[in-house]
Amino acid sequence: MARSMASAATPPGHHSLGLWSLSLAYFTMGTSSIAVVGLVLPMATDLGVSQPDVAVLITVFAITFALAAPLLQVAAGRLPRRTLLLGGLATMAAGCVLSALAPSYGGVVAARVLLALGAAAVGPVASGLGAGMVPPERQGQALAVVFGGMTLASVLGLPLTAWLGALWGWRTMFNALAVLAVVVTLLVAVLVTDRRAAPGTTLASFGQVFRQRAAAWAVAMSVCHMSAQFALFALVAPYLQQRYGLPPAQLSLALLVGGLSGVAGNLLAGRLGDRLGAARSLQWSVLGMGCASGALLLLPGLPWLGIAAYAAWSLAGMGFYAPQQKRLIGLAPDLRNLLLAINASALYVGMSLGAAAGSQAWLDLGPWSLPAVALGFVGCSLGALVLSRRAERADLVARMGAPA
Repeated sequence: MARSMASAATPPGHHSLGLWSLSLAYFTMGTSSIAVVGLVLPMATDLGVSQPDVAVLITVFAITFALAAPLLQVAAGRLPRRTLLLGGLATMAAGCVLSALAPSYGGVVAARVLLALGAAAVGPVASGLGAGMVPPERQGQALAVVFGGMTLASVLGLPLTAWLGALWGWRTMFNALAVLAVVVTLLVAVLVTDRRAAPGTTLASFGQVFRQRAAAWAVAMSVCHMSAQFALFALVAPYLQQRYGLPPAQLSLALLVGGLSGVAGNLLAGRLGDRLGAARSLQWSVLGMGCASGALLLLPGLPWLGIAAYAAWSLAGMGFYAPQQKRLIGLAPDLRNLLLAINASALYVGMSLGAAAGSQAWLDLGPWSLPAVALGFVGCSLGALVLSRRAERADLVARMGAPA
């Protein structure tokens, strides 16, 4: 009721601007986290380390984020989540500045830890605030707008940071990301007006979340889905080159088409989640990703077929996140901040697991195996969805049969 009253008290246009400011917060977080992917060579050369050492910075970020996101919900207590989000963006700005100033590889590692701590206060909090801005029947679309910033980070942020990093130098690039974080902090401060205290979260709340089997299996699904994505995405450029023979010009086109398909998939899933329900939308996402992974595995090695299959894979894969967040909120509305944070942690665990599995498969079996590894994780994701829905139905029957 309080959420509805708060939403009604704010003009719809302001809600829209607030959602887009939260999307920019996600874009800033996503771009800052993956920028090193496009800056591996100049960073390795300047810091005097190997390229795999620079790639480890992604793992450092992922592990820190996964550990920090749920614990920050406990540490923040009843602090308004808007305040936590602003603090997270400011911390990210500091992490980017320290990355630019770091004299050694160890200094960059420490800066990445700080950056991840800030990001852990951005992603799940932005989703929770965005969902609270609109009535339940529009939450899917609102979450798609907010999470759209993350998809744009891969489409626009990654190539832009790679290009500007080559033009200006990687240190200047991180300073530019710090400026972006400061600008977004100011926009959120002006456009997001929800200053309500958050429901108190304690360590005991973790037990409440995982005692709800539907929610626990849903979090497991997030791990599996992100593992499926990063089993292929972490090495997608050399995979498309070696499996489908894409020359450099066509590779850039393939990555652009795949990124745009991901943006479309995210926005489409937001609408489908509101119309069909989150669970059915998730089912279509998982099945679509399985079909596209199978196509990448079995299709003849023609460049245009590889581009088309990768576009379909991105469309289906990015259609997961908005309905998943909507479903989690519905499963445990009183614990939504913690559950969204746990889900964000699960995504980064899956990112690390999938990238490691894909890399090992490449070394042991060759490039062709990446879609097969992704298919295995897709199967696990579908199984987790089935178990989660079964537990959800069992809980509903139990509540209906309970005495009044």
